[in-house]
Amino acid sequence: MLIISYRPGDDQFWIGCTMAEAEKYFFPLLNEQQKEGLPGFLEQLKEYTPEYKEMVCETMGIDKLSDIYFNVSRDLKVCYYDVPHHPFHPLWNAYSPFARCEIIEISDPSELETVKPIVKD
Repeated sequence: MLIISYRPGDDQFWIGCTMAEAEKYFFPLLNEQQKEGLPGFLEQLKEYTPEYKEMVCETMGIDKLSDIYFNVSRDLKVCYYDVPHHPFHPLWNAYSPFARCEIIEISDPSELETVKPIVKD
């Protein structure tokens, strides 16, 4: 799984991962309302066009779009899924709480405890 962006004000991370990683690590962290909305969200993921995928990859500085993305706090108390372009600055009227950071690969969310993101912006 990859840390792609960082929210310094909230100490939260934008993480892309495989569906298997999501099922193992992140789905259990979701609240009941998020779990109920998950099937519809997963159907939406199938509708991404090649152009959309390319745009997200170029903007985020990644080679390949992950299966699913989560905003996750360092302490794992905040966890929600959203569309891959969620942290893009234009969507927040240039006031995005996210900052681009050097991409960090982790194998388990427990590693967030010690991760020190290097912000690019």
